[in-house]
Amino acid sequence: MKYFIANWKMNMSLKDIVSWLEEFSKLELKQDLNRHIIICPSFPHLSLLKEVSGKIGFEVGAQDLSMFEKGAHTGETGNFQLKELVNYCIVGHSERKESVDTVIIKKDLCIKAGIIPLVCFVDKKDLTKLDTKGVILCWEDPNNISKDGVYREKNPLDIAKEMREIKERVSKETVIIYGGSVNRENIKSLNEIKEIDGVLVGNAGLDPNHFADIINTAI
Repeated sequence: MKYFIANWKMNMSLKDIVSWLEEFSKLELKQDLNRHIIICPSFPHLSLLKEVSGKIGFEVGAQDLSMFEKGAHTGETGNFQLKELVNYCIVGHSERKESVDTVIIKKDLCIKAGIIPLVCFVDKKDLTKLDTKGVILCWEDPNNISKDGVYREKNPLDIAKEMREIKERVSKETVIIYGGSVNRENIKSLNEIKEIDGVLVGNAGLDPNHFADIINTAI
């Protein structure tokens, strides 16, 4: 696996983040030049993460962006603003329940700004509508998404079968990461599925030790 993405969602306060960063910086991670560790905080904390990312050794991603480029859109954050702070941006996360058309608009805005979009999808049929050039796809397995930190068990053979089906729908060069109750207990079996290029980590990413265990197990 090459990509390890922590989506903090709306969970971390500034105090929580400072504590997380202090702990994570002390942990010993296995070295791999091809590895990408990406942290996606809420908008107010992007600047802080950007400031310390190089020193600690991770990249920064946003959790969303506006579907508008600029103008009178109170409360929105545009691609031209994000490009100064992030290399990646999550687009179309299942929690947002956005249409495929909206996801495509946001995906294109990311690419226009030089941001790599992490395009989430649940239904494999949606891939027929997406141009996957320049994107990282994230399959949010609907039958294996945790709720409030409670993980669901799923047979790795079933995951592997579905990942192969997804790979057949896109070009061989497309990077596909897996999101669905990723944790230190199942990362070993997920890592054995060659079709998975990385993982999108939710609740487990809020604990720096847990997140580090996931990374080290898959390296």
